[in-house]
Order: sequence, then C-alpha cells, then structure tokens
Amino acid sequence: MPSITFNGRTLSVNWTRTFGIGAVALIVGTGLGGTVWWQTRYNGAPEQTVHLTAFGNKEYPEDPEERSAEFGNYPHRRLRIQQRGETRFRFVIEPGSTHSTTIELSDVDLAHFVAAVPPWVKSDPDLTKVGLIDRERNRQQVSFRRGGHIQVHDGGDGFEQRALSRVDLARNCLNAGLWELLLFTVDDGVERVYAHVWFTFPLGLYKSLFERVNGLSYWDYWWSLEHWVDPTGTPIVLDRLRTVEQEWEVNATAQWDEHPAVRGEQILKRKNVLAGPVHTYRDWYTQPVQFASFIPPGRYSLKHSRDTQLHYLAEFVGAKLRQVRMQARPQPLFEIELVFRDSGTGEMSHLVFGGLDLGTLPATITEHYEQGWQAPMGIANPSFFESYEDLLAVPPSQRTFYGFHLDARDYWMDHHAVGVDGPLLHRDARDPATLHLYLLSYERHALLNHFVVRCPVDVCRGS
Repeated sequence: MPSITFNGRTLSVNWTRTFGIGAVALIVGTGLGGTVWWQTRYNGAPEQTVHLTAFGNKEYPEDPEERSAEFGNYPHRRLRIQQRGETRFRFVIEPGSTHSTTIELSDVDLAHFVAAVPPWVKSDPDLTKVGLIDRERNRQQVSFRRGGHIQVHDGGDGFEQRALSRVDLARNCLNAGLWELLLFTVDDGVERVYAHVWFTFPLGLYKSLFERVNGLSYWDYWWSLEHWVDPTGTPIVLDRLRTVEQEWEVNATAQWDEHPAVRGEQILKRKNVLAGPVHTYRDWYTQPVQFASFIPPGRYSLKHSRDTQLHYLAEFVGAKLRQVRMQARPQPLFEIELVFRDSGTGEMSHLVFGGLDLGTLPATITEHYEQGWQAPMGIANPSFFESYEDLLAVPPSQRTFYGFHLDARDYWMDHHAVGVDGPLLHRDARDPATLHLYLLSYERHALLNHFVVRCPVDVCRGS
C-alpha cells in the first residue's frame, strides 16, 4: 500500500479509497505542493493566528442562540492561539473594529476538550474507535465567567469592558478542529450572545493534544476524526465496560399520548423542526420527521434537512435496570436498557444508558425537566453545556457514563442517523422511587419521548 513519511512517521494510505481518484491525481500532480499543504495543515507551532468567521442575522436565521440587541456591533476577526504548557492554552481575541477591544481567555486546559476515551476503554479497539468518533461528533460548550480566566483589555468604546459577562469556548460536533467562541452580555436581566465566531483550531496542535491525552497515535484515527466515518456494525461488548451485579425487570411506561414538553433549548430550536403537527409523542413516529442539519463550520441549516429513522424506536417493548460495577468507580452504578421494535420490519434494538449514579441525579418536577442531567451518547462524554469549574471538578477521563443504540446482536447503530442525541434524566421530586427519562432528538431540537421508570426500593435514592 502506498505510504508517505511525515514528522518521521510513515503512514500507509489507500489513496484512492481515502481521497478519491480525482484527488489522488491532484496530489500526485502537485508533488511538492501536496507536501507543503500537509505540513501547513499540521503545523505544530506553539503560537498561531487564525481567522474568525461570523454570520449576521440575515445570513443565519436558524441560529438558536438568544442574541443581544448589540449582536454584530462588536466584531472580532482574528484569534491568536498560544500554547503555554503541555495542554494549557491562551486565546487572544483581537478586535475587528474601533468599537471592539482585545479579550483574553487564558490558562485553559484543553486536555479536557480533545476527543479522548478513558484509560479503561483503550484495551478494546472497538470501544476505542466508537468512543473517539462519538466524542468528536458531540458538542462540548464550556462557559467561563467574567474574571479569573478572562481579561478585557482597554480600548474600543468601553462596552466590552463594562458589559461582557461570559465567554464560551465550544468544540462543535463536526470535524476535528471546528471550534467556536461566544461572547455574552446581559440584556434586561437575560444573558444573551453579542458576538459568535467560528474558527479552525490548528490541527497540528490538536494532534499533539490528542496524543498526549490518549497515549495513542493520531494517525491511527485522523481520518475518522476529521471526516465522518460511520462505525455502524461495530460490535459493542458491554461486559468490557462493566460487570453486572443485579438485574431487575422494571415497570417503565412510554408517555405516548403526552404533549411533548418544550422548555429551554427546545424552545429556541423549534424553528428548526421539519414535521407535521406534533400533538403527542406518538406523532413523531407516524410521519416523516426532519431537522435542520448541523453543517460546517458549525451552524444549522434548514436547506440541508436531516432525515431521521425513528421507526426503530416506534414500539416500546420494555425496560431493565441493572446494578453494575466499573473499574473507574468503587461504588456500584446503574444501567438502564430500553428495548424497542421497528414498526416496519419488527427488528429489535435497544438503547443502553449506563455508568449512572442515580442518587446524584437532580430531583425536579416534569414541568421543569430542563433542570435534569443530560449527556450525549458515547463513552465518558462531557455534557453538552457546562462550566469550566464543573469540567475541572470531574474531568471527562473520570466520567463513567456510556450510551449506545445497539441492534439485536449488540452491534453499534448510528444514533445520529436514527435521530437521537442522548438521554435527559431526573428523579421525581414528589416520588423518590420514580425516574424520568427523556430522549433528546438529533441536535436536541425536541424531546422524542418521555419514559417513567419505577425503581426498586431505595435504588433511585442512591442508597
């Protein structure tokens, strides 16, 4: 198989399969130019400046963020990225007009941002592959409050010194390197975005981070991380993640006739749902359903509608609850399995959500489901949104949650294609023996179902 040598490492590449015949001809024809392109793409210099892209209200009507009245008035067009240690970085957001000023986000440990799997997974190549792909394909947005890591320089018209309340750094759910920055202010007591920019984190630095955090070669996974590679059909051996100590058949009911709850993120994203009237949860499964796709550099597009395969989840068969033991945690944890039948083929599949500490789940009422705990599918993934303090308190490498959609043979199914992003869970504030589980749709545009699970005595309490 043809190979190339880069940074002292020889890479075997099936060029035609990987890039296509036309691209191969171009690479061969350009010769030295291709080498220069490769070295530029994977430049590992510790300080680099990248371009920032922004979209206005007219360019991006699908944007679900709550925008400030000042949105677009304080542009930033360049970002300096400085490596200050093995995994620590400084981001300098440069002004794009005389109104704006320089904003620094400093001493950020990106070891907790890079696609990674925890140590106890690496002995299994299938779990490692699926874990890394799912980590890269799920959003991680981390908030930094004013002060501490944020410094607002003098300059501009004074608005940003006075009004900036928070900076969010996001690694979005597309190709490796596609990241975002969001700047917030408070309008009438509500925190809203006044600047949202997209950039490409330098892949040479990302490669170094990946290898330092994982102890794995980036080149063994680079194509999967930088381009969508569907690992459907990969066998998932759950016993390599956990050991089952107890199992219960539990009373779990799907609230098919309940009106889908809409709060928080789901309110902001309703405009990105393409479906007929949805009066009950059952209505998701009786019609074609599409959502606005998430496309590069990291934005929603109704013009690129995303099909779903919700027929896999159209008939709920039952649920099991298991007490499990994991290498990462001495105390027992729990796993919930929901079993479904395909409404068209009768094929069985199951959603598995495990590594759960039920006693630590928020207790709330269903009218405030958005206060529950949510996480993307995959292995040890961080939540979609969290503070930097919470990220440091429990780094992803120490998290035990795992979530899969598996077929009848326990082969991995692409939950993104089915239309599911992950679970949202909370205990019932009025009944401690009851657990509520909601299915978050693709990109969390909507809730696809609500399951009420009756736990054995004391399990939901965490006793």
